Amino acid sequence: MKTQFVTLLISLASLFSSFATAGILSPANEKNSKLIKMVNKADKNDWRTLNKAARLSINWNADLELAKQWLEASIFITENSEAYEILGDYYLRKGDMQKAYDHYFKAFETGMFTLDKKDKDRIQRKVLCFGRSLLD
Repeated sequence: MKTQFVTLLISLASLFSSFATAGILSPANEKNSKLIKMVNKADKNDWRTLNKAARLSINWNADLELAKQWLEASIFITENSEAYEILGDYYLRKGDMQKAYDHYFKAFETGMFTLDKKDKDRIQRKVLCFGRSLLD
């Protein structure tokens, strides 16, 4: 089932990339095209590449929905705190503070015993910051 889901996701990404390369690319589409190629070249169980591509896509404000699909696929492959944190960033970019907070909390909860201090501190700051803002 996981293999079929990831294969479907990669097929959709390939389809979108073929449309993106059909005409002249804007800088944003060119970056997105590079991310799609990066994901397509990765192993079907490479959740780290999916996370990296999604993080860059969200930071560049490129294709946010495709970034969300990559993160969902990453979590489907293996539950990982990095994907939950990036999903929090996605929801923050979309303006949904409650979902952003929920995903930051899930990232902290998932990585509590596996994250290094730097990553744990960063996620904890996000949880505290957005948790407080929801109380106001």
